[in-house]
Amino acid sequence: MPSKKIYFASDIHLGNGYLDNPPDVEKKLVQWLDGIKKNAAAIYFLGDIFDYWYEYKYVVPRGHVRFLGKLAELSDIGIKIHFFTGNHDIWMFNYFKEEIGIIIHREPLTVELLGKKFFLGHGDEVGYRPLKYRIIQRILHNRLCQILYATIHPRWTFGFARRWSLSSRKSGLKAEKINLAQTRNAKALEIFAKTHLKTHPDINFFMFGHLHILLDRKIAPDTRLIIIGDWMQLFSYAEWDGTVLELKKLAE
Repeated sequence: MPSKKIYFASDIHLGNGYLDNPPDVEKKLVQWLDGIKKNAAAIYFLGDIFDYWYEYKYVVPRGHVRFLGKLAELSDIGIKIHFFTGNHDIWMFNYFKEEIGIIIHREPLTVELLGKKFFLGHGDEVGYRPLKYRIIQRILHNRLCQILYATIHPRWTFGFARRWSLSSRKSGLKAEKINLAQTRNAKALEIFAKTHLKTHPDINFFMFGHLHILLDRKIAPDTRLIIIGDWMQLFSYAEWDGTVLELKKLAE
């Protein structure tokens, strides 16, 4: 029997409106989960699993049934599933924990996995964060603002959030802007990791999503900085077996 492995994925953006065929992303994701379930001890989703998510008391976003059903199946057979909240799906409350048994992380996590120390996060919690972005994040995390937002009918909040997401993709993410932001933010994450390593020298892997790029960089003799790409275009993930950590892409 093969030894158990740990898997990592990020930035799936289920429910987005800016890809030609969003259901294909979900189907490929379920295909991947089917392929790893025999070997997986745990799966860590490092944020932006959904393009927009808000849990009302009795209402959650429609759709994603193939993905959610597969998660329930994996959880039922004993695979530990971890969700990190990203900047698109920060409003996860109790639904996934109560319905599926998923563990929710709202802050970066330092954890030992198969004998090595990992620092895990979405990637927008540390490093370079413009003032405007930090202000917006504080508002979105504020409990009073969340309660007030919840008083608006889902018909309006869901539509507004998806239009905002689509608008930001079309107007603010031209190729040259993407490359500049990715380079700047990847460098900021590297600076953060090197600084954090001075007080936590036992960390072997700093792993993030958020930037939609693949990066595997050695930043110290026993430490690597990993950015694991996305499931919108790259269909990439990381696999850790206790000896080798690899960045991989879903086979066509």
